[in-house]
Order: sequence, then C-alpha cells, then structure tokens
Amino acid sequence: MNLNAICILLLIVDSGGGLMLRPISFLIMLFYAIKSLRKDKISTKFLVPYFLFIFSLLPSLVIALLSNISIATVFSWIFAYLCIPIFYFYVKGSDLKVEDYIKAGGFFAVIVIVLFFGRLLQVPFVIAINEFIESRSNGFFGSKNFLSGEVLPNVYFQGTLSLIICGALCIPYKFYWTFGLILISLILAPSRFGVMVLVMWLLFLFFRRSYKRLLWIPVIFIIGMSILENFAFGKEILALFNGESDGGSIRLGHLSSVLREFGSSPINMLFGFGPGSEFYSSGFQEMATNIEISQLEFVRKYGLISFLFFMVFYFRTLLVKDEEIYYLNGALFLYFLVAFSNPVLSSLFLFLFLMFTYIKAFESKNCCDE
Repeated sequence: MNLNAICILLLIVDSGGGLMLRPISFLIMLFYAIKSLRKDKISTKFLVPYFLFIFSLLPSLVIALLSNISIATVFSWIFAYLCIPIFYFYVKGSDLKVEDYIKAGGFFAVIVIVLFFGRLLQVPFVIAINEFIESRSNGFFGSKNFLSGEVLPNVYFQGTLSLIICGALCIPYKFYWTFGLILISLILAPSRFGVMVLVMWLLFLFFRRSYKRLLWIPVIFIIGMSILENFAFGKEILALFNGESDGGSIRLGHLSSVLREFGSSPINMLFGFGPGSEFYSSGFQEMATNIEISQLEFVRKYGLISFLFFMVFYFRTLLVKDEEIYYLNGALFLYFLVAFSNPVLSSLFLFLFLMFTYIKAFESKNCCDE
C-alpha cells in the first residue's frame, strides 16, 4: 500500500476520530494540499457550487447560535464541509488513483474479517484489540442477535459503509478478489443494506452490457432466495422486506417525528433547526441530535434550501460524459442510497472521494469537459 491508500484507510478506520489516527491522515493530506495550493489554481467548476452550498448553510448556523447551541458544537457538525477545499487540493497535489481506494477498502475488509473471526474463536489478542477500538470508537463491537436466534460478533466501524464506494469500484476495474473480501466484511459487520446495494450494483453492471442477460433474473432470484433463507444474515436481509426488521419501524418513527417538528414550525423546513439541535424522535423514544436517514437529517439541521444546493454540489459531475466518470458517479450514487439508512452523508471519506471525482471529471486531460 502506498501513502495515499494509507491516508484513505486511516480515514475509514478512524471516522469518528477517537483512535487518533485521523490526524495523521490529515497531516499527510495537508502537506500535499499546501504543496498544490502554491502552484495550482482552483477551478470555478468546483468553487462556485461549493461556495453556494457553504453560504446556504449560514441561516441554519445563525439559528443554532440564537438557540444557544455552542460554537464548538456547531463547528463539530460542519467540520467535514469546511475540510472540502483541503481534500480538493490534496487530490490535485497527490497522485491519488482509483486503485488507492480499492486497496484501502480491501485492507479494511481484512481488518473486519480478522476482528470478527478472532472474537468468534476467542483469540485473546484480537479480543483485546476489539476492546481497545470499542473504548475509543463510535462503532459497534459487541454482539448481534439475529432473527434466527444466533448471536454473533458485531464488528461495525463508524466508517464501515465507506466500503460501498471501494467495493463499487472493484468490479469495473477488475479487482474481483477484493470485491469478494469487501462483500464478506459487510456481511460480517453486519450491514444488510450495504450488502444489498453492492449486490444490486453487481447485477446492474452484469445486465448493462446485454439485455439477453435479463433472462437470468428469475434464476438468480430463486437461487438468491434459497441461499438467504438458510443463513442468519440472509434472514436479516429478507426481514427488510417482510416487515420483521426493527430498522424499518425506527426509521418510520424518525420520519414522523421530523415531520411533526416541521409542522410546528414550517419556516424551519426552509432554513433548518441548526446543527446540534435536538428533537424528540419516536424512533429512538428519546431526544436525538442525529438520525439514520441522512437526507432527512440534513433538511432538519440545515433546511430544504441548503439541501438543494448540496444536491447540486454532490451530483454536479453527472454533467460529464465519460466511461471512468460514469463508474465514479455510480459509486457516489450508491453511497447516497445507503445514506437513507445510515448517518453518513457528511463523512470526511465521502468528501475526499467527491473531490477525487471532481478532479477526474473537470480537470483531467483524459476526460471530456461539460
């Protein structure tokens, strides 16, 4: 693994910052960013949508401060957005490649697999590592009680869903073994929605080249259902569709609670309640500052106007018609999908990859322009 892949890996492993690995990654990226800043100009294709998005956040920040939310709390929620220019210049100043994301994802998948089986087999050294990570991380490292009654280790880092982007890039770039490792790690984590999204992407790429392959859909469906029914994790996935999953009812509770908040104060639908604001969620049955539905939470914090600017900023590279950019946009779209089930839409890893896509889309000599 090279230095770029290590930076990405550190961001994934330490998404919450508790392990103190993220500052190392930041220092490396800051070095390349400053190096690039001294010689490279910033593109208006990035600058205009970024600043429009940042300015759109200002009303919600004012609302937060007027609601007596501390400046430190507000800053912690918008920190990732402010880091975007650093990522932009880091990508420009370093030789970052798609392969770096794939290598980082593959290595992280190995970490998840080792931690899972180490705990399953009661390996003392691995258990000690798990406990160390659990004490300093915002992930989940206990045990998972499946619908089948089986209790298995839970190895879920806060940055686990970053594997969606890494895994999505594996197939078009022919890193099939790495894709397999990533899929296994998501199963073991476990991440039901993550597995579903990657399998959907795999099928999409398979059918995209030939409509005749559509004839395989019934066969794949029957085989898939048969396999899922015989495994605890498979039953968990099927539970998403048959109404037995707790996650669905929790998210419905979030939705109704946020709508109730907007109903009591319609103006906040436009400008939000501010980063760090609390509300009662019937999904959690308690006060909450963040919920799993990232898009809904974004609107609650920053308002619908800011969300529209964010969407323009996020999907701007769709304007570029190029085969490589097509796959990068596909990875971004998949990550946007999983954000409907997890609070991941403001992660540092995401914005690093978004800036990578921007550079590839608008500034690479090998790619066409708008």
